[in-house]
Amino acid sequence: MDTLKAIFSRKSVRSYNGEISEGELKTILKAAYAAPIGRALYENVHMTVISNKELLSQIDKSCAELFQNPQMHPLYNAPLFVLVSAKLNGNADNVGYSNCAIVVQNMALAAVELGIGACHIWGAVRAILQNKELLAKLNLPEGFTPCCGIILGKTNETYTERQIPEGRIKTDFIR
Repeated sequence: MDTLKAIFSRKSVRSYNGEISEGELKTILKAAYAAPIGRALYENVHMTVISNKELLSQIDKSCAELFQNPQMHPLYNAPLFVLVSAKLNGNADNVGYSNCAIVVQNMALAAVELGIGACHIWGAVRAILQNKELLAKLNLPEGFTPCCGIILGKTNETYTERQIPEGRIKTDFIR
């Protein structure tokens, strides 16, 4: 698959039916490692690969409580959650958040290429940040803050190229 086809085919997958292989995970993580990181400070980004079912369930429950919706399952029963954290320089650290988002997007595009279900995750990250007990269970290196994540797993869904409407995002040109 070429790059543009992967970009135009990427979607949020919210139904999972199995675990990915170690080889598939290795390829997806390699895509993460290829992400551009501000000033090449790779030591300021950290990934936590979570497949422990009990911990995934606790994250899911914490997020449902945060959003006051006990029926909510923000991890969609995915068997794998990759949390991406950064060393931030204050609350408005656009570089740290951008680094993490780019890492996740690289993993999402690799998942498209491999036919693996993937979905960017934000709400569960917010729940982790507000649950100190849960945050402690992640054993993050000192100074790192969870910024975003991605869930991954086998799915029956397929990726097909979508029509992307021009002007979907308001765009101004200054020439």
